[in-house]
Amino acid sequence: AALNPYPTGRALAHSRTSFGRCSKMAAVAIAQPMGAASAGGILSLLEEQENSLRIAALERLNEVVDQFWHEIADYLTDIESLYEDASFPGRELAALVASKVFYHLEEYGDALRLALGAGSLFDLSHKTEYVEKIVSVAIDQYIRTSTANFEAELQKKEQEPIDDRLEDVVKRMFDRCIEDKAFKQGMGMALETKRLDMVKTFITASEDVPGMLQYCQNSALSFGVKAFREKVLHVLLDVYTCTKEEIDYTGMCQCYFLLGQPNKIAQILKDLLGRGDQKGRLLAYQVAFDVVDNENQHFCNVLLSSPLLKLKEPAAAEAAAPAEGAPAGDAMQVDAAAAAPAAAEEKAGEPQSEEKKAHLTQLRKILGGRASIDLHMEFLYRNNRSDLLLLETIKSSIDAKNSITHNGTVIAHGIMQCGTTSDVFLRKNLEWLAKSTNWAKFSATASLGVIHKGHIKESRSILSTYLPSGGARGSPYSEGGALYAMGLIHANHYDLETKQYLLEQLHNAQSTEVLQHGACLGLGLVCMATADEGIYEELKQTLYTDTAVAGEAAAYAIGLVMVGSASEKVIGELLAYAHDTQHERIIRACALALAMTMFRREEEAESLINQMILDKDPVIRYGACFCIALAYVGTSQNAAIKRLLHISVSDVHDDVRRAAVMSLGFVMCNQPDQLPGVVKLLSESYNPHVRYAAAMALGIACAGSAQADAHALLEPLMSDGTDFVRQAAIIAMGLLYMQTSAGKTERVKAFREKLLKTIADKHEDVMTRFGAILANGIMDAGGRNSCASFFSKSGVLRPGAAIGFCLFSQMWFWFPLIHMFSLVLTPNAVIGLTEKLKIPKNFQFKSGIKPSCFAYPEPMQPPKKEEQVKASTAVLSTASKAKALKEKKEKEAELKKATSSGDVEMDDKGSVAENASVAGAMSIAGTQASVAATPGTTVAGSVATDSVAGDDVGMEVDEQAAVAATSSASPAKDATPKAGEGESSMEEKKDGEKEAEAGEAAKKPEPIEEILNNPCRVLKAQQQFISFPSEIEGQPVRYTPLLRGQRRVGFLLLQDNKPEEEEDLFLEDEKPAGQEDEKEPEPPAPFEWTDDA
Repeated sequence: AALNPYPTGRALAHSRTSFGRCSKMAAVAIAQPMGAASAGGILSLLEEQENSLRIAALERLNEVVDQFWHEIADYLTDIESLYEDASFPGRELAALVASKVFYHLEEYGDALRLALGAGSLFDLSHKTEYVEKIVSVAIDQYIRTSTANFEAELQKKEQEPIDDRLEDVVKRMFDRCIEDKAFKQGMGMALETKRLDMVKTFITASEDVPGMLQYCQNSALSFGVKAFREKVLHVLLDVYTCTKEEIDYTGMCQCYFLLGQPNKIAQILKDLLGRGDQKGRLLAYQVAFDVVDNENQHFCNVLLSSPLLKLKEPAAAEAAAPAEGAPAGDAMQVDAAAAAPAAAEEKAGEPQSEEKKAHLTQLRKILGGRASIDLHMEFLYRNNRSDLLLLETIKSSIDAKNSITHNGTVIAHGIMQCGTTSDVFLRKNLEWLAKSTNWAKFSATASLGVIHKGHIKESRSILSTYLPSGGARGSPYSEGGALYAMGLIHANHYDLETKQYLLEQLHNAQSTEVLQHGACLGLGLVCMATADEGIYEELKQTLYTDTAVAGEAAAYAIGLVMVGSASEKVIGELLAYAHDTQHERIIRACALALAMTMFRREEEAESLINQMILDKDPVIRYGACFCIALAYVGTSQNAAIKRLLHISVSDVHDDVRRAAVMSLGFVMCNQPDQLPGVVKLLSESYNPHVRYAAAMALGIACAGSAQADAHALLEPLMSDGTDFVRQAAIIAMGLLYMQTSAGKTERVKAFREKLLKTIADKHEDVMTRFGAILANGIMDAGGRNSCASFFSKSGVLRPGAAIGFCLFSQMWFWFPLIHMFSLVLTPNAVIGLTEKLKIPKNFQFKSGIKPSCFAYPEPMQPPKKEEQVKASTAVLSTASKAKALKEKKEKEAELKKATSSGDVEMDDKGSVAENASVAGAMSIAGTQASVAATPGTTVAGSVATDSVAGDDVGMEVDEQAAVAATSSASPAKDATPKAGEGESSMEEKKDGEKEAEAGEAAKKPEPIEEILNNPCRVLKAQQQFISFPSEIEGQPVRYTPLLRGQRRVGFLLLQDNKPEEEEDLFLEDEKPAGQEDEKEPEPPAPFEWTDDA
């Protein structure tokens, strides 16, 4: 900035202040000192030659500058000249006054320049608006400079020097944070300013070091560039290793995981097992569960192949060990020194080798992923709360001949039962299910894979009916769907036998595209993120056949196998083939495969993104948007967001714009509360594709959050004029309200009712109804125990979730990809485990909030039977009308005669009226039994003597029904009720009792806390209320979690406080209550049918 920004003097200052005078006058009037109406007298002293007078004037101006800044602005030139005069003793004071004037003029750059010139007079301890604003501007400038210097350091360029005075302001701000014990605010500032020394200082100075370590780790995951995050993680590792308190091995291993150092984790696990005590083993198991929860099977495979964690075979096998571990020689050298004491210990303690072998086998089982899969399946099976009546209602509401809604119901059922292994609904409706044809049949068979997700042991036997067999061929759609289903069951869990089987089926299916399609998708899912070159070559051969159906699946599968690999060979070949082929489906699949290979590569992906975004083919540009989405997923990086927003308003193709807006949901998934503000204007766009994408972006990023801001944007889109926009809004709302109970917000209840209304509305567009059916499945996913989440329980981004959402969003083009939504789902559960990885029944903990806030939704109630009287108004007949009128006239004549004679008493009148009404009602009911409910029809054989309007007939029926009801309300004293009347009165009595009980329950106050039993569902928002007390209901607890204060969700390894007592465990062959019998019901007792019954 120039030293004197006002060369023309007072006149220019006047013009620049005129706009702000009105807004400041109220404050000036209130804060004006007594007796002072102007600062003119003080300002005149600035023209004196005596320095003492000028200093006194500046001191007085400093006091009144907030009231008279508009007058002082005329003298800015004079005040700045005093600051620039090196001989003037009060130059720092002049700088401070000038800075405050510029602050009021909203010239913050000049205000900061002069505030820095004020030196120590610029006091940061004064918490005024001026100080806060100037400090904010100073920190922003410091951040810009330090960020530019960090990038220059990475590129080995010359760095820009930072002003010492600016450095001093930032340092004083850090000191102020430490004095005020505002460690988290200071940590945020240290991360923003790239001051790693202060990051360490704030952690160690804090009273809660473990808490600050966790806070810093979570903040670093979604912050800045990748290189800086790695530096922060190294700082955290230094603190972890140097801490005087007990080392947090779980946090330390998460850092090593993020840095991609499996050998370090292998060493820690070996050391923990080698401690020989129960706590060490439990810690090792807990760390292993956390690593597996991050869903990186390549990392886990490296851990399993580490020599430090291999089972050592005796004698001959030991000699072969070095050869077997040869590929991992470098890792062995790195860890050789650390592993030496453990190896010596092992040799010394040979009698315990069997016990150590058992512990290591159990650890390897966890790292292989089998333990967590089996435990999650056990939880989902036992706690399944799927509402089958809801599915029946949907099934009965749709037209079975409509393939789209039929297919949607099958897909929704799969998502609803994901991982529960419960396919009762399908088995009960086999005839209905058999109506699926062609690709709908493919999708229906594949849904079995979603239902049985994780059932790895029995996958072949479950799908044996549908899998291709050596004999007679079945439907290729069923067989192809079964191969896809096998991939969904094994998704992200590598299994050599399954891989070989699917590869064999791919070779055998060269003549059938549908089978190739299923086999390719299955292979991609089984080998996901393994970067297996052999599988890549096999899939490439299928891709090069240039058949649309098989080629599309092969390209998707290549993307799945190569997730995050950034292989130059794969990128070059896919890009070249995408330009060669004429099939749009293959081009799109290749573009998305390129995006998957760049998963979380950030800056490394820039060259590919630039190449794709400038391509003339809109399908390639479509893929470029998803490349940005997956490369920067969960980073909220400004550059990526700006680029996507630019594409969303500038590209000429609707598909590209739709992809760009949808990609915002991926990039900002770590800050879902900020996304509604970003897409608000886009959701009001004239372009329906942009509105569709805005809705989907909100659903993807805000899944399960029940955000009010997101709801406010989605609600008007549910009534949009375009069918596919309504579909997206409904699906997004379903994602938003996953696992949300009516106790938390009433909005979810209204939304569920709207879904059922939309599904049943025959006039609604079929695409919107499809979206409503799918939304029902999404809301109740995994038996109402699973939620869509981008992040693991420890806050690490899940590759499976990002890839699952990416492929799920391709349902616009291909419905079978909706099944990829199963990759996104993760159970929200607390599962306490003993040392032997068994689930104890008597582990309990407390939820300190009303049960209704996080309760399961109420199951749907069957509709009540309609009363007989109501049905009577539906059937009309002119014959019954004529008969009723004749009887009425006769009765009126009799009553008139009886009244005139005076012989009839009141009771007799009542009985006559009652008989008349009963007779009329009986005659009407008798007629209705044989007449269709159509106005104007007559009973066969009868003659309509008079033409009677339908409204008159209906009115007559209503009048007679009312008379009957009135007369029956006051029966005679000696009347005895008939059998039917007795039953109805008993039912009314029962209903009354139920209502009374419900009323009592409503009056009873809801408890403010509840005791939860192991295993149980615990939602993300509920975690803050979970505690593990040492006593429950006055009794000391038997089990306490190893990470008692740090972990409130996921797998919790438990310490047994009473090991001498027998354990009460859930056994694998036990069935939960209510699921024991799927037997046929007993036949009814023999009875004889009579017409009176």
